[in-house]
Amino acid sequence: MQNPLLWTSTNTSGSIAHQAAMVSGLAIDVRFISLRGGDTKKPEYLALNPKGEVPALQLPDGTVITEIPAVIFWLAEAAPDSGLLPPGPSGRAKGMEWLAWCHWTMGRHFNPAFGPLRFAGGNEAAANAVRAAALVRAKEALAFADAALARSGGTLCGTEQPCGADIFLAALVTFAGFLKIDISDLPAALALAEQVSAMPGVAAAKAREAAQG
Repeated sequence: MQNPLLWTSTNTSGSIAHQAAMVSGLAIDVRFISLRGGDTKKPEYLALNPKGEVPALQLPDGTVITEIPAVIFWLAEAAPDSGLLPPGPSGRAKGMEWLAWCHWTMGRHFNPAFGPLRFAGGNEAAANAVRAAALVRAKEALAFADAALARSGGTLCGTEQPCGADIFLAALVTFAGFLKIDISDLPAALALAEQVSAMPGVAAAKAREAAQG
């Protein structure tokens, strides 16, 4: 293996790492696997990533990096001019702070909304309550991010070009659409999502995923 290999799945949180990889400009091979088809639970993938999740970034030296913030951090370190993290210790720390916040928000609020039965132990009545509460919390989280964007000039990192955390937040805006959360009153978040979508690397990643069917 000459290039790093990104294991991901279309229209999932793995798409965030895929978009960041394309923005980095690095030569990275992409392998799509199916969550619905159970590919992440197959022995050959579990040998690579015992967590059974995407994304996973497999490096030529055999190192495997999982979790979106860690993958984006590696991409930013390998391509320091990509803008995935701002320059300087303070800027990079703030970028990582927002990446961590987005990751926590996705796991704490969005994931229960998408899969409430799993979080409710299979109890349907409890699942309905879990989903209803998660939808409220997800909207509140996006409102928090919207206010932060308004204060910082339009991006989480305060930079002209969206950083890795902005790519993550734009995905959460997309997920809100899937969940039919009304975010029409969050103009800064919607504007950021449009700005991220217009980035050539992000557009290329979305086109590649669309071609997968």
